[in-house]
Amino acid sequence: MAQIIPIPAVNTAIFNENNEILLTRRSAQVREPGKWCLPGGHLEVGEFWLDGAVRETQEEIGITVKQAILCGLYSDPTLTVTQDPIQPEGYRGQFVVALFKVLSFEGDIHPNHEVDDWDWFDPNNLPEPILKSHPIRCLDAFHFNGTVFVR
Repeated sequence: MAQIIPIPAVNTAIFNENNEILLTRRSAQVREPGKWCLPGGHLEVGEFWLDGAVRETQEEIGITVKQAILCGLYSDPTLTVTQDPIQPEGYRGQFVVALFKVLSFEGDIHPNHEVDDWDWFDPNNLPEPILKSHPIRCLDAFHFNGTVFVR
């Protein structure tokens, strides 16, 4: 069995005026292509959590996060450990994720090469297939009342 390495990552939960959450569909150029997910990605070395969330959101969908709040921390191995080894490194990753709820943003959505589609969804009617760790994050962001979820 491959060694499991923790991987720090970030996601953002962005809602529109209809209280629908923005999800992106992963392109063929990334791990688990064709699955829907929240915007986000890996934290870079020396980067603050919020800075990583702002950067990843800008890179993936082209909008600028102006204000965001920590909504949840996720490390549940039943949801966050990759099933297959990450290539070319050969280890399995356990994503340790900080989720930020975006309170305000600027700009229009212009996805990069990692995204082949995007749309707004009711948090109680999410698309399939979706990354297995993301439905709980979507619901947590929808129900966020100021107390950070730790899962």
